[in-house]
Amino acid sequence: MTQITTAPEDGDEAKAMKKVIPLHSKLDPETRSPGHTATALPTGEALANLPGRWSDGAEQQLLLMQRLIGSNNVDTIASMFFSWCSDLGLADGMTYEAVGDGAELRFGTRRHHSANYTLTLDSMELGRVSLCRRERFSESELLSIEQALGTVARCLRAAIEYQTLESMVNQDSLTGLGNRLSLHKWIERELSRTRRHNSPLALMMIDVDHFKKINDRLGHLGGDHVLRTIANVFKRSTRGSDLLFRYGGDEFTILLPHTDLPGAREAAKQIRANLKRISSEDFGLGEHGEGLRPDVSIGIASYHAGDTESTLLQRADTHLYHAKANGRGAICSNV
Repeated sequence: MTQITTAPEDGDEAKAMKKVIPLHSKLDPETRSPGHTATALPTGEALANLPGRWSDGAEQQLLLMQRLIGSNNVDTIASMFFSWCSDLGLADGMTYEAVGDGAELRFGTRRHHSANYTLTLDSMELGRVSLCRRERFSESELLSIEQALGTVARCLRAAIEYQTLESMVNQDSLTGLGNRLSLHKWIERELSRTRRHNSPLALMMIDVDHFKKINDRLGHLGGDHVLRTIANVFKRSTRGSDLLFRYGGDEFTILLPHTDLPGAREAAKQIRANLKRISSEDFGLGEHGEGLRPDVSIGIASYHAGDTESTLLQRADTHLYHAKANGRGAICSNV
């Protein structure tokens, strides 16, 4: 079921007209607020029975479906739906507020009259849509929008489920950072961008020193907590444009676009300084205290002309080896 709550106008009148409309995928009765009744018809059928410019409603619904089906991107679906509404004169502007992060997309121009919808499908929240325009919405126009939102809701659910699955595939479940698979994808993109724009690029390989000792003393759950805490330090110590990955076990990789070697060294120093500020209690070290405090070794490589993913990673890994060989808790960017 797709449940839509709509307030066609702003102000007190909107509150009076607020209604809940369950949309069904088959021929079931549809109940509105007192004084408003309608029958839920298969997608496009209700539009086909509307007078005037809506006489081709079935074709318009088919056009919308053709636009939306196959898209796995929520932003694209919202944009396509607004384009469809705009082409039919149903909206001058639209906002779509996604579920979860509350991100809001805006299209077109803000107008006084609005129709506001909260979309759910089989108890799954899909976000909020607000359409606005200069003229009031008629009942037939609201019906056409509601019919269209049935298709939109199904496409949104498929896109959200796809993006959730993609995130699971590319995300390390313990730390929330990217995993090795996503590193492969991103490093190829950044190398291509670096070659195209002749911009700097740096890569860090990071290893938690003596992590086996930490794991042996604290157990696997305690070791996992330490890794999550360190990953959070990485997040707080880097820019929004930097890309963070768990390479495997207690090894991490950070890709720094538009960053030269001196800039990467400064970023590495910041990471180690922030790590030192974490208390033993926050690390969950308990009675072991300072004797078990984790530290990291960092190897850094900057892009050289002709570098591939393999050569860049290998050079950073070599520098990491030397950082560990020189007593650990060190940063190495040249041999």
